[in-house]
Amino acid sequence: MVAYAHGFLSSAQSSKGRFLRERLARHGIDVELLTLNGEAGPAALTPQSALDALQAHWQRAGGVPLTLVGSSFGGWAAARYAELHPGRVRRLLLLNPGFELGRRWECIVGTAALEAWRRDGARTFAMPSTGEPCQVPWSFVEQTRAEAGTPAVSTEAVVLHGRRDEVVPPSLSEAFVHASPLARLVLLEDDHALTAPPSLERIAREALAACGGEGGSPRVGGPPRAWD
Repeated sequence: MVAYAHGFLSSAQSSKGRFLRERLARHGIDVELLTLNGEAGPAALTPQSALDALQAHWQRAGGVPLTLVGSSFGGWAAARYAELHPGRVRRLLLLNPGFELGRRWECIVGTAALEAWRRDGARTFAMPSTGEPCQVPWSFVEQTRAEAGTPAVSTEAVVLHGRRDEVVPPSLSEAFVHASPLARLVLLEDDHALTAPPSLERIAREALAACGGEGGSPRVGGPPRAWD
């Protein structure tokens, strides 16, 4: 079973998720686009709501090991689920995974904005896909500071990370791969969105390879490569 986990300020209708579902459908592979946010939408996303969505998918799949594709915060969630339940995850494909989110907020929004968020109890973001406002509570910062670090996984994993990622430093993926014996890092000429045509093609190839198809570059023995 394959599931796609979206990122912060996103949903099951994310463009990468829909692209991946369409591409893998050509090979007879179903991809479930998960909703990590819960019933209240993107403003209700929490680390726990993301893990609950992954757990619910595993249960719907009948308890078989999963192939998880996660983007940004969804990448952290997929890796964290694999850390908590290694026997439930077969392979990971992580796209600019949002490791260490809790300690990166100041870099993301700025010192003054972070203090205003704490003072006001919420901060309004614009949804990248629609521009619509989304009011995110300060509790999300507190929860990510407590929980959203860098998971340690024993699952086979491929990490695709944009060299020009302006949100998540590629060095965080490098550290993750260095600590994960079955992980491999591929650095792409792209930013955090990973929507450049070559990046989307690489995502599709690696997802197909993770499902046992052709086209990717799975590790076949020896130490994992740092990048290619």
